Amino acid sequence: MDAHLTTIARRRAALIARAAAQRDEVGHLVQPWLTPLSFMDRGAALVRQVRMHPLGIALGVLTLFRLGRRGWSLWAGRLWTGWQLYQSMMQNQQSRPRD
Repeated sequence: MDAHLTTIARRRAALIARAAAQRDEVGHLVQPWLTPLSFMDRGAALVRQVRMHPLGIALGVLTLFRLGRRGWSLWAGRLWTGWQLYQSMMQNQQSRPRD
């Protein structure tokens, strides 16, 4: 009986090690897809928000038309600058070592 339990324990340890190796392999395979999948997830969330609040989008479009060409380009520039600052902050936060 003791030999049987030892065999089971060895097999269990081998299976645990194999599962860990497979998790590492899957992690390496998925790594290049994390950014595109994150982007797609944000896009899907945006679509859900638009479906829930279509009036907000309509008001935004009407505001852009009301601003005219000069106002629109001004706000587009501000939004682009804000986006670039956000991206820069996110990159700095990810590259900083954790304590």
